[in-house]
Amino acid sequence: MCFYISKNICFNAINLDLHSKEKDLEICALKLCLLTSSFIVICIYRSPTGDLTYFLNHLESILNKICKTSSNIILCGDFNINYLNDNSRKFTLDSFGLFSTVKFPTRISHQSCTLIDNIFVNIYNHDFSVYPLINGLLDHDGQIITFSNIVNTVPRHTYTITREINSHTIMNFTFLLSYEKWDDVFLEKDVNILFNNFLNTYLRIFYVSFPNIKK
Repeated sequence: MCFYISKNICFNAINLDLHSKEKDLEICALKLCLLTSSFIVICIYRSPTGDLTYFLNHLESILNKICKTSSNIILCGDFNINYLNDNSRKFTLDSFGLFSTVKFPTRISHQSCTLIDNIFVNIYNHDFSVYPLINGLLDHDGQIITFSNIVNTVPRHTYTITREINSHTIMNFTFLLSYEKWDDVFLEKDVNILFNNFLNTYLRIFYVSFPNIKK
């Protein structure tokens, strides 16, 4: 779990290690300091086998502290609670002014259709839109929230990032692929693990062979 931040945005990391616990509540957070306002962004993962009581108690404790220092909160992540169904595991964050923004399925398979990833916000003074990102790489679709009227400083120097793809780098890419034995792919029986093993190896070689270049 991690954040990627544009270089022209000021931010401060928030240490929540005291509350983080594998499977029950894996969490990280930061404060974005923009020109006209600031936001606290919290990213969460809760395992399907995690302790829901631990999750809710510690999330409440975290929000109680954060709401005292910031008025704009974005809480997002994989909660592994299906918000398409009425069930006892669903929770609301109304007491903190947070409301759910995702209204579409985030994990679709042949057997089920669920909304287990969500974005909660308490932001009423900014227009925003939420839509899915279907990338075809994972069994979960991504969710993107866009705020349309936030002003931030514009960096003085702009550049584009491209990859060095030519006959030499392509040759190096195929050469490195040819030396892979792919044992963790061919010997794996679980198709999801098999695919992840293949993709991890493929992307590792791809990024090494075609590095990013600023122009």
